[in-house]
Amino acid sequence: MVSWKGIYFILFLFAGSFFGSIFMLGPILPLMFINLSWYRWISSRLVATWLTLPVALLETMFGVRVVITGDAFVPGERSVIIMNHRTRVDWMFLWNCLMRYSYLRVEKICLKSSLKSVPGFGWAMQVAAFIFIHRKWKDDKSHFEDMIDYFCAIHEPLQLLIFPEGTDLTENNKARSNDFAEKNGLQKYEYVLHPRTTGFTFV
Repeated sequence: MVSWKGIYFILFLFAGSFFGSIFMLGPILPLMFINLSWYRWISSRLVATWLTLPVALLETMFGVRVVITGDAFVPGERSVIIMNHRTRVDWMFLWNCLMRYSYLRVEKICLKSSLKSVPGFGWAMQVAAFIFIHRKWKDDKSHFEDMIDYFCAIHEPLQLLIFPEGTDLTENNKARSNDFAEKNGLQKYEYVLHPRTTGFTFV
C-alpha cells in the first residue's frame, strides 16, 4: 500500500536538500579556503536550519509525538549518542529531541560512506562534516582520527551519533547477527543486533 504522505515527505526532503545544497551551501564553499572557522560556523547553522524541516514535517504531517525520559542533553556538552538502528530513518526522530534540548548544529552522524554520493542529501551531509565510514577499521581508523582532531581544533562542541549495530534491523541482518552469536557462544537477540565495539571504543 502506497502512502501519499510518505511520498510527499520524501519529495519535500529531497527537493529541500538538493536545492539547498546548490543555492544555500554551494555559495559558501569558497569560504572554506579563506576562513575555515567562518565557513564551519555558517555551514553548521545553515544545515541546522534545514534540519528543522524534517522535524516540522514529522510532527505536522504525521502527528509524531516524541516522549523524552531520563537525563536531558546538556546544550553545548560534548557527547557520544548511541542509538539502536531499528529502521533506515530512525535518526530523524533524534532531531525532534535535539531541537528542544540541545543544538541541531553540533550533531554529527557516523554513517556508511556510500551515502555521501546521494545527490542533495549526501552533499549536505558532507558540508555538515558527518563522518563517513567503510565499516572496515583498517580503512576507517585514520579518517576517524582526522575528523575528531578537526572537531577538537575548531572548538565546536560535538555530539556524535553512532549506531553500534552497524546497520538497520532487517531479517537478513538479524540472521547474520544470530550466526555471529552461534559461532561465538553469545545470546541471540530479538529486537537488536550484536553491536560492533571497535569504533565505539575508539571514540
